Amino acid sequence: MGVIEQGQLAGEFEGYEDQNTVFEFCSGGKWRQARFHFEYHYAYMPQAKVIQEDGKYVLYVSGAGKIEVERAYVTMTTDLFSGSWI
Repeated sequence: MGVIEQGQLAGEFEGYEDQNTVFEFCSGGKWRQARFHFEYHYAYMPQAKVIQEDGKYVLYVSGAGKIEVERAYVTMTTDLFSGSWI
């Protein structure tokens, strides 16, 4: 068991929802919720950490429960009209 990432989440945290829910750390790390689990909890820039447990990544958010997550990779695309990265 080891801490993979820890710090503050960027912006508003509104709990856990589904596999489209992405959590972003202020340092830039992004994690996607691995399975459906709804739990509402509001916090602004809460402390959080991702820990590896039994071969899985688990996100712990201060004041909220925990949820299994996976790394979220963002792909860069170009705007076909301007040629700039978006």
